[in-house]
Amino acid sequence: MSPLPPRYLATKITEPLPTTDGGTLRTIGDAIAYMTGLPKHRETKNAWQHAAKLILAREPVAAITRQLSLALFMDAKLDLKRARAKTTA
Repeated sequence: MSPLPPRYLATKITEPLPTTDGGTLRTIGDAIAYMTGLPKHRETKNAWQHAAKLILAREPVAAITRQLSLALFMDAKLDLKRARAKTTA
């Protein structure tokens, strides 16, 4: 499989996803960087595996964003306070 093109990696996800470790996923590239840094016990979870499949298949960005949000939420890594603050601001 060929590597993902830089233009695709720069694609913005539909909403920024703040993480509890202080980061924020804003692009497909951010998501990939975050996912490749996951510890093995998180990386192998179904939610992350599905997110990776969606990215590699270049599915619609809305579907990718939903899956990333779900995976972060399931790992208790989605910073809901920061996410809510952005939507109410």
